[in-house]
Amino acid sequence: MAPRAPTSKKRSSRASHNRDSGYRYRGNTSSSAPIFDDEGDDPAKIELLGVSLPNPLSYLRNNNNFSSLTNATNWTPTRIILFGGVTAILLAPLFDAFLRESLAFLRGSSGADDANGIIGDALPHVTNDGKFHGRYPNSLLTLFFPYTLFRDVVLDQPVDPNDVPFFWHAHVSDETAVKAVLTKCYEADLVELNTVEDIEKARRLNLVSTLVSQDRVGAGAINKEKLYNGQRRKPLVIASPHVKEAAELFSQDNFGRTFSFYRHPIDYDVHPNLKKKLPPEAGANNFMTRLLSGVHTGPLGYKELGIGKQVIRQATIAGTRDLMAESLFRFGKYYGWVPAGGEGTKESEKKDDAIAMSCIEDIIKDVPGERYADHNSPEWKVFYKANKLDCQLYEIARSTWRAQIQTIIPLPLQKQRAGEGDDDEKEDEEEEEAQR
Repeated sequence: MAPRAPTSKKRSSRASHNRDSGYRYRGNTSSSAPIFDDEGDDPAKIELLGVSLPNPLSYLRNNNNFSSLTNATNWTPTRIILFGGVTAILLAPLFDAFLRESLAFLRGSSGADDANGIIGDALPHVTNDGKFHGRYPNSLLTLFFPYTLFRDVVLDQPVDPNDVPFFWHAHVSDETAVKAVLTKCYEADLVELNTVEDIEKARRLNLVSTLVSQDRVGAGAINKEKLYNGQRRKPLVIASPHVKEAAELFSQDNFGRTFSFYRHPIDYDVHPNLKKKLPPEAGANNFMTRLLSGVHTGPLGYKELGIGKQVIRQATIAGTRDLMAESLFRFGKYYGWVPAGGEGTKESEKKDDAIAMSCIEDIIKDVPGERYADHNSPEWKVFYKANKLDCQLYEIARSTWRAQIQTIIPLPLQKQRAGEGDDDEKEDEEEEEAQR
């Protein structure tokens, strides 16, 4: 018998090597076939699942290839792609780890940041204290903080039991009338923070968390007496003229729900504690815009006006001086407050409404109304030029009041529309019993 050709020996040797190497494809059949099939005539090629690819093992089998790599003329495109890809795969994890450590060092991140929920400056985010962090200084979350700790009074309905009612009173006569209605008509428990020092003390003592733990606000306060569709008696209300400072008392667990009255600049009756806090030039023009934006000196622009508009339209239930009774009645219905002497049941709704409206009208009947100015007089033109932005805020407040006729609805109706009403729960229970 003639000896086998050397080529056949090489092929047999390579096939034996592949059988012993363990690289096999296991299919549904009992037999197995090697993944790499280099039985062809070209040892520099392999068949991978039916596709012909360059064989990197062919370079490793031939020692002469290592020496040939040092010669630039031997670097073919195939070799460059092959060895470049292998190098990139091997070095990618090292480069990724180095890049992460470098960014962490430049940001100066620490364990305290991680405990507070900060994940770095690379991504915009809100930490547990409600503050926005990120690389975008003009983000809405940055511009409107701390007002972002107030609920959107329209979109965030129904009223969450964990939210805290907040009465912002920038004017003395509004404060007097509204507090009288809250205490007499609704028997409300007021937490009055009339100075910045009071607010700082409340922040140090974690006022809101303490009230929640005592079941004076939150779900625990509502569950004391089960009334129709989440209504409650004797609500707790935080009141302050310092809206921006008081906003930071709230958190993402207990947002504030704000209601306030807005006046025309000609009728301003600014709270004395606001006058003490702000510089004298802040009251010379556009007082309300400066108060809400925090820009107490210098010129004002659309940015400051936009902040004021956002607070009025989104963060507050707006009341107006000439419609004080209707505004106060709307506040009570929105929060689900049962008036003194009311029952808080589905059947007593009309009776409760009559009790509340009668009490409100009796208290505010002596409150003076708005003044009217001659818009053609020279004095008015000078006044309007100095307070143009505040006049615009007042018009926004009036348009907000009209819009909230439809959007600010009573709490029982909020619950019904959200499918959280007591009637919905009874229907679900009846359906479950029927299915049993």
